[in-house]
Amino acid sequence: MARALNRAAFTIHVMTALFLVVVKPAANGADSCRSMDLGYQLFNGQRALVAHLRDDNRMLPDIAARCINCHDHADNAASFAPPLTSRYLLSDTRRRGGPPSRYNLSSFCRVLNVGVDPTGIVLKKAMPQYALSDTECAALWSFVTAP
Repeated sequence: MARALNRAAFTIHVMTALFLVVVKPAANGADSCRSMDLGYQLFNGQRALVAHLRDDNRMLPDIAARCINCHDHADNAASFAPPLTSRYLLSDTRRRGGPPSRYNLSSFCRVLNVGVDPTGIVLKKAMPQYALSDTECAALWSFVTAP
């Protein structure tokens, strides 16, 4: 009987240690995972984005507003528009004939909301202007800049 109690106590200690080492840190990272998941869903169109084209207040159909329609999430992929990757967004790069610039969360949200890049250059009219919440924009930023 004493042996069974010792075995039960040992099992409880092992399970507690596993919880503290594996489950607790994972739970603390859940917000980060949820943000990445939301960013992924927004990028791929699994979550609808509200958008319109510059100088045209008609809302685009959900399928037309997906990031993945024009952008890829890989540096070497051929796509209509520049890749949305950490390498492209976070490095000093000449874009649209302007001086070298890099994005941060604020300039990324600005380009999505009003169509103006970090150097003040207005993007082409084909780039939708989005009505993103701060949470959605931050989630999309987290997704596209993740290593």
